[in-house]
Amino acid sequence: MVLMNLNYRTNYLHTYFKTTVVLPDTNEPAYTTVWLLHGYTGDDSAWIRHVNVEKLARQHNVAIVMPEARNSFYSDSNFIPYYSYFINEFIPKMQHILPISKERDKNYIVGSSMGGYGALRIAFLNNDLFSKVAALSPITDIEHFRDNPKSPMPKITFDSIFDSPEKLAKNQLTNIYNNRQPKQQILTLCGDSDFMHEDNVMFKNFLSIHAKGRYTWMPVKGDHSWNTWSQNIEQVFDWLEK
Repeated sequence: MVLMNLNYRTNYLHTYFKTTVVLPDTNEPAYTTVWLLHGYTGDDSAWIRHVNVEKLARQHNVAIVMPEARNSFYSDSNFIPYYSYFINEFIPKMQHILPISKERDKNYIVGSSMGGYGALRIAFLNNDLFSKVAALSPITDIEHFRDNPKSPMPKITFDSIFDSPEKLAKNQLTNIYNNRQPKQQILTLCGDSDFMHEDNVMFKNFLSIHAKGRYTWMPVKGDHSWNTWSQNIEQVFDWLEK
């Protein structure tokens, strides 16, 4: 098993960003790849701190790429044009230096919380790059998240990213879906005690209609925490492999 810690200067962001990568020992020329995104306050080490990522890579014979995103919401803002960097620089860079596939059918994107929003957003905007997307306790309604008293993100930080009503509306997942009509297989899950459970159920209802036949809802016990995500991530990887 190979565990790689990469650090390089990005031309898009004009700073150094980190990435952690896990590769199995099977010496495939182009691995099926899971792009695994962290949540708010996390970094590229978040998943390996809480989940046995090497075990997942070994069992499913996949490469797992875990980028650092800071608190960008995987979106473009005046401060960090993270989405443009991710699509135009990060993915091509990783596909150039790592033995991973460029084929749509062999690329999946997964995330939790803010990373769940990011995974869904990136997938819906790039149907040509990803065939499956899974989100664990995702932020499915960014306006509700901003105003939720249990939200961990200060409104001033949120508003620095989504800095106008127009930008807020443009980046709502339901609006992105309606505008782009993506064709991926989609899975979402959310703990029954999660502070965003109601938003996730509403999003489930939306996808059950608009992505009928391509959407899986996984009801689980738990709150908005790593306990919930670590208990269910293996089921998510099982779903990816189907």
